[in-house]
Amino acid sequence: MKRLLSAPTTLNLELTEICNARCRHCYNFWRDESMGSVSLDTKKLDLIFDRIVDAQVFHVILTGGEPFAQFPTLEYAIEELTKRNISLSVNSNLMLATDKRIQRLLELGLDHILTSLPSSDPTTTDYVMAQVGAFERVSKGIECTTRNGMRVSANMVVTRRTHKQVYETARLAAELGCEKFFVTRSVPPTYSDTAANSDYSLSADETKAYLDAALQARDDFGIRVGSLVSYPLCFLGDLEKYKDFVGRGCPSQSGHRMSVNATGEVHVCVHEEDAYGNILEQPIEEVYQGRMRRWHDGRFHYEGCSTCSYLEVCESGCSMASLGHYGDHSAKDPLFVGPAGFKRHFQLVTNDEIYAAMDAGMQFVVPGRLRFREEDDFYLVNIRWGNSISVPTDVAIFLKRLQESGAPFNSEQFDVADKETLANLFYKDAVEAADPADAERFGGGDDRQKAGLSINFENLRLAG
Repeated sequence: MKRLLSAPTTLNLELTEICNARCRHCYNFWRDESMGSVSLDTKKLDLIFDRIVDAQVFHVILTGGEPFAQFPTLEYAIEELTKRNISLSVNSNLMLATDKRIQRLLELGLDHILTSLPSSDPTTTDYVMAQVGAFERVSKGIECTTRNGMRVSANMVVTRRTHKQVYETARLAAELGCEKFFVTRSVPPTYSDTAANSDYSLSADETKAYLDAALQARDDFGIRVGSLVSYPLCFLGDLEKYKDFVGRGCPSQSGHRMSVNATGEVHVCVHEEDAYGNILEQPIEEVYQGRMRRWHDGRFHYEGCSTCSYLEVCESGCSMASLGHYGDHSAKDPLFVGPAGFKRHFQLVTNDEIYAAMDAGMQFVVPGRLRFREEDDFYLVNIRWGNSISVPTDVAIFLKRLQESGAPFNSEQFDVADKETLANLFYKDAVEAADPADAERFGGGDDRQKAGLSINFENLRLAG
């Protein structure tokens, strides 16, 4: 049985509709007619933040529009969420970034911004963002932000116009100081005519080619890579080679995500036009457990995925891509291959010697950053930021007790589950090695802890 959550773990919150760009792939369905005018005020934000706390949401992504266009509101939101122990990040095109503004956000506790970098080519970037000079302003904004010590990830929405520019765009991102480079597959906006606009339709070979280019850039420039929109795992096939794109699945179908417009209107996915209620009028749980449940209960899974053991990890790929290409949420993902497509499987634990180390008495500690939420017959553990997993209740109680005491423990004391579970918790960064030498030995050479943002090892384990 699929585990249903009581509320999302991550919430996208649009502070304002106002934007200084008009990106051609923008998911806001009204962008064809308006640059936006609605913004949240502090009174509405206070109500929303209270609802977020009541629902025990772990992480909030402050977005827009362009949140820097309402900078005092952005400052207020960061300050108030931090007071409430809600982790947060910001999405911004950074065209309005200045040294003073970035330093102010750092003072408030913000440590990460996701920005757009459509292409390494100035003409293409200006075209995509529908603004002359956009490339120069975005590049200067990224450089300003990283120079001041803020972590920046760059997102490239890959289309037919840009798919051959991935490697060079990753190079630019690395040169500008970005920590991570997302190669995000394009999803047809709900207002677009997909048949008339092939910009959103790339073949399987073209998609694999740009993913390979991203991996080459990772190796050549030392920049981490990933995607903000899931690729079907059967399409990836070699899950070890493409490990950086494994595990995220569809955060909307897994139940982890909810999106709120500046009007208070609630959606599941940011690409979605359908609304399910208004957060200014209803508690989060009421909206989430209502008609929105159709996203969470497997109703949108493609029937051809029903026998795949990776279904709970993959969630049938991107439901909005299915809708955009075929007009149906439950249609196959355009990149669907089928269970026969798997060539090599993904394993979270990459060094089996950890089991021998456990037998020899290797000790672990539970970091203070973990947050917990009790669900019906299980718990959610938030590891950091938007990375949350489910664990059995007895495992969560054990972790909470050791977190409070700060005492180290070994596998023999971990008597609530087997050693495989403990090893998975370690590789997910939910527990840490007490000895720094052990941390380096089993984790220092691999970034598996952050490969696949929300991969749930319980579901991975079921996949075998």
